[in-house]
Amino acid sequence: MDTTLPSTPRAPGGSVLALFALLALPSVASLPCVASAQESTTVPPADDYESTRAMAMGLGARASAASTAALGTNPANLALGRLYHVETVVGYVPQHTNFTFGAGVVDGFSSPVALGVQYRYILGNGQYGHSGMDGRVGLAYAFSEAFSIGVSGRYHSFQREGQQEGDTRGPYAEGVNVDASLRLTPVPGLHIAAIGQNLIDYGTPYIARLVGGSISYTFENVLTLAVDGFADLSTFRDVAGNMRPEMLLGGAAEVFTGEVPIRAGYFYDSGRGIHYITAGVGYVRPEFGIDLGWRQQVVGDDDTWVTLSFRYFVH
Repeated sequence: MDTTLPSTPRAPGGSVLALFALLALPSVASLPCVASAQESTTVPPADDYESTRAMAMGLGARASAASTAALGTNPANLALGRLYHVETVVGYVPQHTNFTFGAGVVDGFSSPVALGVQYRYILGNGQYGHSGMDGRVGLAYAFSEAFSIGVSGRYHSFQREGQQEGDTRGPYAEGVNVDASLRLTPVPGLHIAAIGQNLIDYGTPYIARLVGGSISYTFENVLTLAVDGFADLSTFRDVAGNMRPEMLLGGAAEVFTGEVPIRAGYFYDSGRGIHYITAGVGYVRPEFGIDLGWRQQVVGDDDTWVTLSFRYFVH
């Protein structure tokens, strides 16, 4: 688990809301959406909310994510611990002079059903890349210390930057989307997660439909090792126009030395043939935490991402 968080288990009871949200997934998937034509698959992987810890841990070390890190990567883990955290995040992509500003709140303390809310705004440079905003609400319920489920609903509106004259394809995507996941903890320290992300297909590589999972193990609340793997089911097509699934594979490690977590990771995108290395460091006190995350493409373009976040621990 995220060793910066309390490990108190959630109490059972009151699961009706979370179960209803999960059962509603088929009807949500039928909602209308606005999407562009398929964009070039040379763009970076799915553009989703990244907590600073997730960015520093390869593909996110999602089975071990908790608090605000869980809201964007593994909503079932919102119920991992009784906590109330507030986070603000600033991100920067120097090659695109692109800035991201966001904030999130996770409450796993006040109710048996854990709740998370977050919003971000992407400020583009007006020439290339993209800009826009998205917001997310997540719910999770822990049936026991060993099993929890979660779902998050998201509204996104992304626009292309620097459109050529006569290009009328409009925004990359505008509408709602859904993530869902479950988490198993068969023995203390071992977390296994099954995750579906962006379950509504918008026909754009910026919001890829991903299905897969994550495994993590934490040794004595000091060292966490994690492996993530996902199939991208919506970005790539063969010459006949049929969907061609590709893989995202990653691994990560986190060492918690007193008040300082140190993180490193790697992931590979088979569809684009690119590799990223990631790293991060933080400083954690009982009242607050500060985290810095970095992601660097090492094969292909020189693509760099940097995030800085501040978390306030109410409970």
